[in-house]
Amino acid sequence: MGESRLYKPMAWHNNNWQQLSQRLANEQLPHALLLRGQVGVGKREFAMAFAQYVLCHDKTTGAACGRCRNCQLNQAGTHPDLLLIEPEERGKQIKVAQVRNMIEFTEKTPQQGGFRVVVLCPAEAMNISSANALLKCLEEPGRDTLMLLVSQQVSSLLPTIRSRCQQVLFARPEAEIALEWLKEFVPEQEKARTLLQLAAGEPSTALRYEQDGLLEQCEAMRAGLTGLTRGKVAPAEMALVWQAYDQVVVLEWLGLWLQEMIRYSTTGNDSYLQTVDMAKMLRYIADRAGSRKLLEMLRWLLEQRAIVQSQVTLNKQLLVESVLGRWLALTV
Repeated sequence: MGESRLYKPMAWHNNNWQQLSQRLANEQLPHALLLRGQVGVGKREFAMAFAQYVLCHDKTTGAACGRCRNCQLNQAGTHPDLLLIEPEERGKQIKVAQVRNMIEFTEKTPQQGGFRVVVLCPAEAMNISSANALLKCLEEPGRDTLMLLVSQQVSSLLPTIRSRCQQVLFARPEAEIALEWLKEFVPEQEKARTLLQLAAGEPSTALRYEQDGLLEQCEAMRAGLTGLTRGKVAPAEMALVWQAYDQVVVLEWLGLWLQEMIRYSTTGNDSYLQTVDMAKMLRYIADRAGSRKLLEMLRWLLEQRAIVQSQVTLNKQLLVESVLGRWLALTV
């Protein structure tokens, strides 16, 4: 089943939407599309919107009409010809049983005529068994089947899966376009700008930060790093608090601030210190550390993030202690 609402493509999706809509109208769609690009640019929303559009009976409006029988079923999340496959819990794997269920789904005749559509997100969440099961489906697709795979880490997919899908690239929108979209959900412009900056310009990520109430965590992290840098608090003491935070978000934000310091350190240009409330501290650390140490720290942080995202069980407190210890070492 899908989700109980109708999706719309976002403003920055126009080119991709027009190209795929035209291919649909010309009956030239492949059986499998791989929607790729960085996190937070709305690939999942695009996939759901396009799946619902493919199933819509009235395509004259350029998006799902919202009035026909198929759109009403999608609005209720009960369309029998749309299947959404995601991990059962965020950050977990897509199980082989889910992919086998998908294969069974694609082999049946569409109940409403037209297509059967599968949205699989994120594709990199499949383990090797799931991926091999999907490969069989991609090699022998059911008739009138469209599979939409969503991925932000295409390199981690099996080459044989990538080669059997036509890829569609999604780019990050310009800041003003992203802010225009975000203000529907976050009317306060300064707050929206802060969220977008924290999300490295990724609008869907910015919205998730708002919905999860993560600005408070950000303020606490900034205050903690200031105390750490000034020697007022020890890494082990801070780790007791920080272990309760979303570890991926912690690593992403530290990486974001490190990138600001690296740009400043390599150019001497203060304008790269975009997190204004932290600019003084970031300048101090960057001047002490130098670009080489900052780059080494960033490389290590990215490795830790990849480990956390790979569902390996980690001791959170030890990870955070290690991160904070390395952060503090930048000033030595």
